Formats: sequence, C-alpha cells, structure tokens
Amino acid sequence: MSRFLKKQFVTGITDLTATDVEGVGVLRYESEGKVYRWVKNRNATAFTAKQPVCYDVGNIGSVALFEAVNSPVTADLMVAAGCAVTAIAASGGLCFGWVLVEGWFADVPVLDISGTAIAVGDELNAVNAQTYLTYVTAVGTAPKRGFTFYAMETSSGDTGATVTKDVFISCLR
Repeated sequence: MSRFLKKQFVTGITDLTATDVEGVGVLRYESEGKVYRWVKNRNATAFTAKQPVCYDVGNIGSVALFEAVNSPVTADLMVAAGCAVTAIAASGGLCFGWVLVEGWFADVPVLDISGTAIAVGDELNAVNAQTYLTYVTAVGTAPKRGFTFYAMETSSGDTGATVTKDVFISCLR
C-alpha cells in the first residue's frame, strides 16, 4: 500500500472493475467526511449493495488486511470493514470496488428485532452469514467493538424483519 494521499481516481464511487485499477487498499476521502476504501471481494459469492463486509482476521499484522474483504463470518466480525457501496461481484468477476469505511450511509439493511427498539446512537454490528446489521448495545453503554456501525434512525422493534435505516459507519481504516 502506498504512503501518499491519492487525489485522482480512475473510477467513480459506484464503479466496479475486474482488475485493480486504483491500488487495492487505497483510501478515498470525499465530501461530508466520508472515507472509502478500494477493495477486492475475495468471496466466491457477490456482495449486495450496502451489505456490511469484514476484513479477514487471519491477515492482521500484514498489509493484506486492508486489501480484501469478505462477507461477515463469526471469526471476522471484530474487524468490520464497512459497507459495500454497490453490489460487488464474486472473486474473478467485477470484484474490485469501493466500501464506505467511515461516514453516514443511508438505507442500510438492519434487522428490526421483535421486542427490541433501536434508538439513535445504538451500536449495530454485522451478523454471521447475513447481509444486514443488527442491534448490539444501547446508546450510553460501552460498545462491544471499537470499529462498528451506529443507528442514525429509530426502529420500533415491531416487525422482526429487515428494514432499511441510516447508519454512521466507523470501521477499521
């Protein structure tokens, strides 16, 4: 990974490529405090748009940690990478794209757990083998993880279904 701040990009935020045209792992600072990372989907399955993704904990201690992301699995939930900006194809296809690693993101899938209302500021987290976030801790409670997602909209807890809510992303970058 380079040690300089890249200012010109070949791709738009929603563009995908089959090759690494931006420099895998590079950060992109945009307006409103949003930070994106150019990554490779290392999975054999595609990501959906706005799906949470994780780094591979097996790569901690190497630059490879910031180069590839995968769908959430239990072993990797503590190293949240953000949310895919758009659907990113499986490895071998149009598998390079941008993930939002920090900033406000509208309409992210969140599990509206029956009987658990979500308040603004509550911590959310990725879920093993799922494409949504779910409730972790209430606002004012010590967070479960240092790099995570925060609810920016309330949820009544009435449906028990996946709904879309605005979140603030603060993931490992």
